[in-house]
Amino acid sequence: MIKFLLLALLTSRSCHGYELKTEFEHLFGGTWPLNPGQVYMTLQRLEDDGLVSSHRVSQDLLPDRRVFTITEDGRQELKRWTTEPSDGPIRIRDEMFAKVLTAMLVDRGDPSGILWEQRRSHLQSIAELRERKSDPELHPATRLVLEGAILRAEADLRWLDLCEEKLREGRER
Repeated sequence: MIKFLLLALLTSRSCHGYELKTEFEHLFGGTWPLNPGQVYMTLQRLEDDGLVSSHRVSQDLLPDRRVFTITEDGRQELKRWTTEPSDGPIRIRDEMFAKVLTAMLVDRGDPSGILWEQRRSHLQSIAELRERKSDPELHPATRLVLEGAILRAEADLRWLDLCEEKLREGRER
């Protein structure tokens, strides 16, 4: 997925790797930090696949910089990716689900501790996302991504409520 996001950033202008990293992180409102090595490795793969090209730009007092440009093949691949639906909203391979399941299996069937900690963590995350969303400088797409993250966290909170309700019902029997 990162490769497509980097390609999308390159549609507006050519950039070097660190610029792409910075723009990527800004686009996600600082919620998705990228490792520079991952950016450069992805750019190299994109170039190997003919989806971007690069050229060296000399700099005074600094090492040369590689500037990347999306190719026509890259534009076509990006267009193909953006027109296909995602795998779906169902994400059973979720660490939170796995932790609750594991706690039910090993902690005498009582995941109360992880439910409480997860709720606290989600509430804190929602507050942070709302704070970031209030930045008037945000790109409208970034605002939508943050809103989507808030909605997912709220859905997780509802699931945690359901877990606690089922636990109470089980204890009352």
